[in-house]
Amino acid sequence: MAWTVEPDPLRPEEALAWFRARLPLPDSEFRALREEARRRAFWVSGLAALDMVQEVMDALEAALRQGATFADFQKAISERVKSAWGEGSRHRLEVVFRTNLQLAYGAGRWKEAVSTRELRPYWGLSVVLDGRTSEVCRPLAGVVLPADHPFWRTHIPPLHYNCRTVLVTYAREEGEKRAWREPPPSRPQPGFGRPPTEDEWSPDPRDYHPELWRAYLRALGRGMPEADRYLAGLLATRQPRATDWMLAAGRVAVAAFPPYPIPVRARDRAYLPGSPKRALSRRLHLTKRIAEGQLAPGVGEEAYEEMARRAAADPEAGVLLYAGEKGPVVAIVSRTEWAVPAEARGPAAGPVWFVVYSLRSGVLATAYAASSLAALTIPADAIWLRKPSWLHAIP
Repeated sequence: MAWTVEPDPLRPEEALAWFRARLPLPDSEFRALREEARRRAFWVSGLAALDMVQEVMDALEAALRQGATFADFQKAISERVKSAWGEGSRHRLEVVFRTNLQLAYGAGRWKEAVSTRELRPYWGLSVVLDGRTSEVCRPLAGVVLPADHPFWRTHIPPLHYNCRTVLVTYAREEGEKRAWREPPPSRPQPGFGRPPTEDEWSPDPRDYHPELWRAYLRALGRGMPEADRYLAGLLATRQPRATDWMLAAGRVAVAAFPPYPIPVRARDRAYLPGSPKRALSRRLHLTKRIAEGQLAPGVGEEAYEEMARRAAADPEAGVLLYAGEKGPVVAIVSRTEWAVPAEARGPAAGPVWFVVYSLRSGVLATAYAASSLAALTIPADAIWLRKPSWLHAIP
């Protein structure tokens, strides 16, 4: 008899852990990703605001945790989200509900099946056969193959939207009796069927596709209008939340240098042709970095600004807050090898890339390389929102 990895609706631990590790993205950010970067994203078509996507994700997580019905899930969704879809919102909600729960349960079944593969080395598909069975799943009813067969690289349920097929497992004796010689040539819908990977249960930034992690930070940075005020307020309360470092990094990930000229200090005027008293901040700081040997000659202004933003997406970045000379700032301590392309590094580029963002003005202030933490201008009372282990190895 087939043994199925059925989730306990009251304690779906593996399904919940897998679902919680996905990253919510607005429609536009998701569509801009390449296919390989989309795998761990949570996205709802037609929702352009991150907070609305997060609302749907929270409601789905509650449904997984509580074993809730579609009617319960529908009640948890605000009119704002339903209005964003307009006509057909109920149908969309049902597709979102059923598909995402099946994805989560499917991931949980796969992980359990992998963990028992030595005892139950044959896998199969249990297909519901009725008037709603899809043309994708109908030919697959009863298929049984060894767990290491290439078929399972592309046919782990769900196999399409609203899929009801589930993965089942067999002991060796039963599996050998039921095994098919060859699987039928039925293909899942695009985006379905691929097995999870072990790191899909990990919330560690290092385990996400870099493109997806950066997209998530950008979405965070754009999704909270009062973010800078909130972050600046932490200098007074000194009570940051565990996730505030991501919000701060997100603000830097979407920031730019000011588009207007700023006063140039007397000691810095010699870096620029004509020793001007005012200049664009981006041009001034880039010119200094090249003159100091931190960046290679020929690095352009846009490339320099991109290096500042890229630092925020370093999955091992340090993030801190402190009161600067001109107001509160967020600082990013990144690895130079991450933020600055090899061809753009100068002979004096140190291992640390330091980026400063003004919470008062909402713009990038500077970005430069340093040989150590001690070489950086960090006040003793700075609040480290995140200080990863590699920084402890830097003097």
